[in-house]
Amino acid sequence: MAHTVVNDPQARIIEQCTQGRKTRNVVCRGLVIDTARSTHMADAIKSETAIIPFFVAPCDSKVVKITVNGTPYVDMASGGTVTVKLTKAVIGTTDVDLCSAISIGEATLGTLTVLDTAIDGTLSTTSGALNLLEGQHIFATVTVSAHDCDAAGYVTLMMEWVATDSPNG
Repeated sequence: MAHTVVNDPQARIIEQCTQGRKTRNVVCRGLVIDTARSTHMADAIKSETAIIPFFVAPCDSKVVKITVNGTPYVDMASGGTVTVKLTKAVIGTTDVDLCSAISIGEATLGTLTVLDTAIDGTLSTTSGALNLLEGQHIFATVTVSAHDCDAAGYVTLMMEWVATDSPNG
């Protein structure tokens, strides 16, 4: 029996939903943010914008959620901030942000409840921005202000994605 090729990029999502299931594909990356790299083998340090490899799409897919969680988030000196965002590399044109910058550190972090709460990123609403091609690179941009870290941050960055290539193709 021959397989029918389906060119609908949403075919796999539709097929899974009609059967009452959805495959959850999740990729995670831990990040350490501190004042100096030598202290905790930090990925990003004071006064730095670090570009960190995150993911290579194994097939055509779509990003459905981006979340960060801190254990704890970065406790910065007065006025300090730390943000992270995910961006997809696009050959021959401008790279595309998958989400807006997510604050993962500040001077006044608040209660322990806040420290243990995951923060959902605001996904891009630009048409096609969340669609990934097979082999497309995703990188994290971590920006640390020119302030000391009162306490290092151990942050987990997570992206959920679903395959959009045809299940029959």
